[in-house]
Amino acid sequence: MSFAVVGYFDENSDKAIKSLWKGMADLNVCNYLINSANNPHIKFAIFNELDVASAEKSIHLLTDKIQKISVHFKSYSFYPNDMPFICIDIAVSLPILKLQSEIQNSFDKNAIKDERDFFEQGIWKPDCQLTRAFDRSKLASAINYLSETQLPFDGVLERIGLIEFFPAKQLFSYNLL
Repeated sequence: MSFAVVGYFDENSDKAIKSLWKGMADLNVCNYLINSANNPHIKFAIFNELDVASAEKSIHLLTDKIQKISVHFKSYSFYPNDMPFICIDIAVSLPILKLQSEIQNSFDKNAIKDERDFFEQGIWKPDCQLTRAFDRSKLASAINYLSETQLPFDGVLERIGLIEFFPAKQLFSYNLL
């Protein structure tokens, strides 16, 4: 089981992104996210192992001192792996970078980070997944669908929480100030 520290968005952003998830499912590109027990989110860190109770304390302490953060959903991107996946990119801002850094630094030294360096400073980019990995033959259909959607739009990062996956399951979340 893996874990991710995530940020959740306001209701309007949530609805807009879930609509994109549904579009991907309707096209038979990817139905995992729309059928998951999770909401649209930005991942700040992934761990292969961690103490959930300790993580909850760390996240609660963070949310007690951090204001809600305005976010700008600006463009789509995809990772061109053998099995690509698509994201909606979030504009980089100082508050988002600072929060990600604080999350990375606030976890117990016994937590085991994911071995991939996607979340290291200077490499991590803020985004929200619109699909999980899917068959490359469906990429053109997904891009065509997204080209008909409306971007950019603004939102708010309102909560920080912890999920476990696969399958995705929200364990807890706390509101930002």
